[in-house]
Amino acid sequence: MSKWGRTSLIIILCMVTMVVFVGCGKEKTEEEKMQEQLEQAFKDAGIQLDDLSQSDEKPTVESELKEVDNFVIGKIWNDGLVNVSHYAGSGTDATGDTMDIDFMIQQLGKAMEEKAEYDTYIQGLDSKYDEVKQLWTKVSGEIDTLYKQLQNNPPNATDEDYEFDTGLFQQYSDAFSEEVDALNQK
Repeated sequence: MSKWGRTSLIIILCMVTMVVFVGCGKEKTEEEKMQEQLEQAFKDAGIQLDDLSQSDEKPTVESELKEVDNFVIGKIWNDGLVNVSHYAGSGTDATGDTMDIDFMIQQLGKAMEEKAEYDTYIQGLDSKYDEVKQLWTKVSGEIDTLYKQLQNNPPNATDEDYEFDTGLFQQYSDAFSEEVDALNQK
């Protein structure tokens, strides 16, 4: 091999080596590759990652009220009150599953502690929220009435004579939900 051939070969090898080193330096780590794949999966599912990030913004009154509404629907109604009449009638919860009424009342008691915090929060709102405050007073009062009935006179399984009227609670909580939804639409 001639001197120029050897020099050309060395130059080519140096260039190839530089390209490999530069390329390796720019190669993504496994973590970066996984992050991209995860972001793509969220994008494919129609989920915006911005929506999932933690925010330093304080919650709005409207978002707090939505949390209260979700609490009433979930912990008070779905996990508690809706099951009482079913238990008295059939000995099961509203979905037909076995139910421990004493445990349900105990769990409802824990929810009542949380409700007391919501009572204080809502009553402290300014006059802009007078309508929702009035509705909450009705919902909260009816929850108190029904819970007191459960504490003083819990139902027995298949006690057809047990009366547990949730009509006012449903009326008030529906109106409260509608007002909260309207506030969140503004």
